[in-house]
Amino acid sequence: MNSKNNQRFQQTEQKIRDIFIELLIKKKDLSRITVTELCQAAGINRAAFYLHHVDIYDLLECIEADMHGYFITLFSNSNSKGEYSLRDRYLHLFSFLKEHQDFYRIYFNSRNHPQILDYTFFPESQRQKFEQMFEINEPLEYEYCQTFFIAGLTSTIQKWLNGGCLESEAELLRILERQLSFSQKMQSLLC
Repeated sequence: MNSKNNQRFQQTEQKIRDIFIELLIKKKDLSRITVTELCQAAGINRAAFYLHHVDIYDLLECIEADMHGYFITLFSNSNSKGEYSLRDRYLHLFSFLKEHQDFYRIYFNSRNHPQILDYTFFPESQRQKFEQMFEINEPLEYEYCQTFFIAGLTSTIQKWLNGGCLESEAELLRILERQLSFSQKMQSLLC
């Protein structure tokens, strides 16, 4: 029986994902990838594909879920001392994105709103901590803060990916830190 836990099933799934990413990089548009084309390139039949996914969009959603899981793990793990600095976490994130930049460049450009970062950086479990840290008293204010930060981070990452990741991960982090400092200065001007 070919179940999700069996090695053959997992190998086929990995092959589907690898070919999908190759096609996405080649075509640069999700809507131009067909199940038939993916199956031919992967050397599998359509029935095998449909054992794994409903359609191409379902495949992308599964990849997104795995990415989200990776980012959650990255931002919730700690080092041997029980501490894991936010700076280190961002550097790991940027290294991961740079390593897979061809895929992520297309991913960030092809989605109206790439949701992968949304709840990774603002997990519900940390909401109270953020509200206290930033003196947020209203739920709507928290949502605006979350939207502002994620939009800025997403746009910065997208620009970096579109530019070929020329800046090092540390340089990108320095740029983000300066953006946050700029936001604080803007806040003082508004007060």
